[in-house]
Amino acid sequence: MSNLLNNGKFVKNPVHEGVFAKFFYSGADGGLISNQETIIVPGFEIAPHTHENSTEFFYCAAGEGEFLDAAEWRPIKKGDAFRAPQGVTHALRNTGRELLVLLCTFSPAIR
Repeated sequence: MSNLLNNGKFVKNPVHEGVFAKFFYSGADGGLISNQETIIVPGFEIAPHTHENSTEFFYCAAGEGEFLDAAEWRPIKKGDAFRAPQGVTHALRNTGRELLVLLCTFSPAIR
């Protein structure tokens, strides 16, 4: 069994312009978690949305931007970690001049 989880390709988000993602999911863990690397181009955003059945954890690997935490926008930068609990509306936007790179983990997994 291989532990390699994807082919390393980013795909364009079909809903949010200027957003790309690379998905990592393995059924071997029973659907407990899924991960993705998300890139947001400067000036673009992921609009407010909610995951009714999963909590989303974030780690900012590069860049800077803002995270909508329920009703409040909070600044984020490289090295920050934060989360959107199950059922909480959240969003992300790149307010910087470089790519905003986020590592995201969903628990339980989403597809």
